[in-house]
Amino acid sequence: MRQILTFVAGGSEYGMAIEAVREIAEPRAIATVPSAPAWLRGVMNLRGSVVPVVDLSVKLGCGPTTESRRTCLVLVEIEVAGETSPMAVMVDAVRRVVDLDTEVQQPPAFGAGVAIDFISGTTRIGEQLVILLDMHKILGTGTIFDARQIMAGGVA
Repeated sequence: MRQILTFVAGGSEYGMAIEAVREIAEPRAIATVPSAPAWLRGVMNLRGSVVPVVDLSVKLGCGPTTESRRTCLVLVEIEVAGETSPMAVMVDAVRRVVDLDTEVQQPPAFGAGVAIDFISGTTRIGEQLVILLDMHKILGTGTIFDARQIMAGGVA
């Protein structure tokens, strides 16, 4: 049986494989990175490591996350060029961990101009349709940057 973490980003419910999740944390001090893309909220210190913070709502084209008491950081590790990079993904709220007992459907065809390569499928949880995201594709090449370079530039 497959387990997923469900969460809300940009007002919609999504899911990701629980294997991708390292931990869930409350938002903490985030240092902004000059000239960074809008989806990169900045970097944070997590137990002595500099970790990029990605606003998943912006990355999905839904506008910036409005922080509330339910806002969470989902910490994931992404492998790029043979190295594992920790990243924090800001979401509106974490809902639950679910054992999927229903079939995962392929995403529907949306036509030309709609990139859906980061969607691994869709499933139903009760009456709710949940879009399953492939975090490696969302946060992979083009998103990862070397936090050590940022630290060398003086961001704390």
